[in-house]
Amino acid sequence: MVWDTHKMNHIRIQRLEMVQVAMIPREPHVAAHGTIAERPVILLRIWDDDGAYGWGECVAFPTPGYLAETVDSAWDALVSGIMPTVHNRRFESPDELADYLAGAAPRTPVAAATVEMAAWDMVARRQGRSLSNLLGGTRSNIATGKTIGLGYEPHELAAQVAEARRAGYQRIKIKVEPKTALSTATEAIRAAADIPVVADANASFSPEDIAPLRQLDAAGLAWIEQPFPPASLDAAAKLQDSLSTPIALDESASSLNTIRRIIEMHGALALSIKPGRLGGHSVAREVYKLARNSGLSLWIGGMLETGVGRAHNLALASLSGFNLPGDMGPSAEYWARDVIAEPLEMVAGHIGVPAGDGIGVEVDTEYLLRATLRRHVVS
Repeated sequence: MVWDTHKMNHIRIQRLEMVQVAMIPREPHVAAHGTIAERPVILLRIWDDDGAYGWGECVAFPTPGYLAETVDSAWDALVSGIMPTVHNRRFESPDELADYLAGAAPRTPVAAATVEMAAWDMVARRQGRSLSNLLGGTRSNIATGKTIGLGYEPHELAAQVAEARRAGYQRIKIKVEPKTALSTATEAIRAAADIPVVADANASFSPEDIAPLRQLDAAGLAWIEQPFPPASLDAAAKLQDSLSTPIALDESASSLNTIRRIIEMHGALALSIKPGRLGGHSVAREVYKLARNSGLSLWIGGMLETGVGRAHNLALASLSGFNLPGDMGPSAEYWARDVIAEPLEMVAGHIGVPAGDGIGVEVDTEYLLRATLRRHVVS
């Protein structure tokens, strides 16, 4: 089938409905930047003038730190600026919408991504095709990775890793901090046996903490993720030159321009791409092409999304260049109750890329209505 891009890709958003819900993780998520025991989430649904709709999710956290934008600041940016300015304005494609948002909301890419990604879902649904297909994806299932937070005693960590291995996860990520990084990594690698183990420092080392990182280098890790603060790109590049273990960057990979710098400086061998942080799928695909052409290994990172954000991530992860297991476990790994009607499930260490129209999952709107804390509509 030949798609009429003029008719099928255009966007005119006639209605936007945004809600905030409080998601409760199955267990608190503990990392160097803090503990998450409750996850406020913004979900957005948009409609065009023909009744087609799409869903987006804002990945902001309640407090600044990991991201500059927060749930409250993103809500305010959407209410006061982004939602009214895109309402009833015509765009020829999701890419044109992304370009407009980059100019209209340059300091709030996380908020802008909520609308941009919803538009991609809406266009794919209107065309009767999956978002994976629309983005150029080719894979039907994605290898999953298990993330284990801080705070476990050695025997508890070993038990967690062994359980993840038995469950079939294709990669195990452990959160580490400088004082206990080596012992934590050693214990995890022992328990994981033949499963790759990643140490994620969440920027908890300073550029002067070279000795413990060199000790980690000898541990046999698959890679060391984000050892230094996001802006310490020079230090990351020097560290990569001095270690045999690949350095991967996550928090540093926050914009297209920053990623260009990382590549120019040879500051990492792998990158975590998060469309909800970058401004949406259009920028994420630009980053993907640039990084892939530069020979970097890639994976899709997670931001403790609901099934809506996770389905978006799975669609992007279906592109062939994402060659490392992603941060995307099944719904039951994160939430006692997800917002989607049919939870995403893992089979043999993989999650299937939803094949239905758009993101391929449907929101349980009755549950969402009961769980809504606040709501804003532009119509």
